[in-house]
Amino acid sequence: MEADKTTKRGKTVRKSAKKTTSKAPRRTKKTQGDVIFALDIGTRTVVGILAKKTDNGHIVIDMETAVHEKRSMTDGQIEDIEAVAQVIKKVRAELEKRTMIKLSKVNIAAAGRALKTIRSKSVCDVSAIRSLSAEDLKNAELDAVREAEEKFSDGQQRSAFYCVGHSVIGLTLDGYKVQKPEGHRGEKLETEIIAAFLPAYVVESLCAAVDIAGLDVAGLTLEPIAAMNMIVPQELRLINIALCDIGAGTSDVAASRDGSVVAYGMATIAGDEITEELMKKLLVDFNTAERIKTSELPETEYTDILLMSHKITAEEVGELLKPCAESLADTICKEILSANGAAPQAVFLVGGGSKLKGLPELVAKGLGISPNLVVTGRRELMRGIDAPKTVDIGTEHATPLGIAITASEGIKYDFTTITLNGRKVRTLDTNRLTVFELTALGGITPDKLMGRSGSALSFTIDGQRTILRGTPMTPAEITVNGKPAALNTSVRKGDEVTIIPAKDGESAAALLSDYFDMSGMFTVGISVLGEKKTAGKYLIINDEQVTEDAEIENNSAIRTVSLRTLGELCTAEEIPFETVLLNGRTTAAYTSLAEGDEISVIRTEAAQEAPVSEKKAEEKAEPVEEIHVIFNYEPAKFPIIDNRREPIFLDLLAAFSENPTALLAHATTTTINGRVARLGDVIHDGDEIIIE
Repeated sequence: MEADKTTKRGKTVRKSAKKTTSKAPRRTKKTQGDVIFALDIGTRTVVGILAKKTDNGHIVIDMETAVHEKRSMTDGQIEDIEAVAQVIKKVRAELEKRTMIKLSKVNIAAAGRALKTIRSKSVCDVSAIRSLSAEDLKNAELDAVREAEEKFSDGQQRSAFYCVGHSVIGLTLDGYKVQKPEGHRGEKLETEIIAAFLPAYVVESLCAAVDIAGLDVAGLTLEPIAAMNMIVPQELRLINIALCDIGAGTSDVAASRDGSVVAYGMATIAGDEITEELMKKLLVDFNTAERIKTSELPETEYTDILLMSHKITAEEVGELLKPCAESLADTICKEILSANGAAPQAVFLVGGGSKLKGLPELVAKGLGISPNLVVTGRRELMRGIDAPKTVDIGTEHATPLGIAITASEGIKYDFTTITLNGRKVRTLDTNRLTVFELTALGGITPDKLMGRSGSALSFTIDGQRTILRGTPMTPAEITVNGKPAALNTSVRKGDEVTIIPAKDGESAAALLSDYFDMSGMFTVGISVLGEKKTAGKYLIINDEQVTEDAEIENNSAIRTVSLRTLGELCTAEEIPFETVLLNGRTTAAYTSLAEGDEISVIRTEAAQEAPVSEKKAEEKAEPVEEIHVIFNYEPAKFPIIDNRREPIFLDLLAAFSENPTALLAHATTTTINGRVARLGDVIHDGDEIIIE
């Protein structure tokens, strides 16, 4: 039994109820070989072209265009790398499916918001060469590019920009200008070029999207260079021609004169600004505005953001866009005049934005030239291109076709890819790279390579300066392909470089407790002759009283204060001890001071009038006969020899040794509370004395 089945194309085929076991042979994909895969990664679309170079030019094998589903690019710069990568994958998959070619290498072009150009010359000694070859000229050209990079780097951050393209302005052999030096002989060959530079992030984002899509970047050029190579071939460059490639995000300008491309320029006003103008005036989303703008129908239906339906004619759209078209034309004219220096003899407008109605006439008016001299690019202007009828080529394909042509002619900007700490870093093969230059491209700053020794700590204790040194830095560890290397080690394509950053040394640090017994620190408020004072044992650091442990800050001036006893206070205040009263009474010098104590002096009249009972009480007061100390880590009692003065270290030596001189002579450590002891140092209750 059989059943009929109708296909989408309307053909009817007979479907057998009986299953067959035979399968169609599976087609095997061919390798890419010499097939050029060119990608124009634009702000609105990604265009992929497969082409081959022939004796008569180039033949287009296939072409695929995919639109970004969301606004993942702005002004030619990728905002969402992953989203762009998915569109690239889609284009690649469609081309592979139709052609059965396994695509692995791709050529791309860059645009950007900060194009910079520079002119440079190189002079090569060619006296030893019998006759100049194409290879000799290419080497001279590369030398000129290197000169341009070095010259450009003098005024820019080396890591901030990539050289993305160049054009030869002129060749001079022994002082004479020549168009084709091949086969000639001479002494000196001078090559003058104009080189274009774009911010590194512009190029890196393009390459990152290509990486994610599973492709290798085989070559890079600048979008206006690509378009120029397509529309204005070498034989037309004697004429002063300006070309403007108007995409969705940028309007790229190039100018030719006297046989060379002499200038490039780039503006960020392009097709998207026109679309955005329609969004505002018609209250529609971006995709709807883009559809209205690009529609070739006499009338277009649309729904606005309020869900109201409308119709608009092509004439009405043109009228709405007239101010925007005038603004775009004005920008293009300014960019052309800036790049070319004057109005050119002719202008080519290419790219999707060049289709804007009335734009050529507005540009001609702005430049002050005849409208006949401003032409929109079309298929007939793309010379040397052979394409099947199924491939519809228009002005918007000038750049992708130009990328393919540039990839097969002239000097290709092959990327040297080096892995730095697991991340791909790209540089053009025009560079002679060292590890140090690679680190700049990879975003590793010099401080990560050199490191710093830790800062020193300087402070004074009672006027004696102490300086503590920080620890030294640990230098960066560098390996190339697993072997130890240095900053001046050369690196090549495919190398794997690992850099463990230098480690800064630790700054010197110290605590107060490293130099003082902070557990015995205290302050008490007392009154001295009617004036409030602070007594106790404490530190003064930069005029601030300190009793708690803390870090010592750099340049601190530390002073120790010991006003624990009445005697110490009298010495500090320069008050004769014989005249002092503590809380109205005469007291021994070693008496400890407490919170609220009042120190006054004896008045003669008061002393004479003192009651007999008080005098007897004072006479009966028994003086302290000993104080308690820690001697060589053991508690000990130190007898008081003379109640009329404070005990000192010499007294202690006499109390604990029959021969104090011999004891000191054989001692290696002699400290009071951790500090070197002096014979006249006062001994207090609780002091820790070490004599070893």
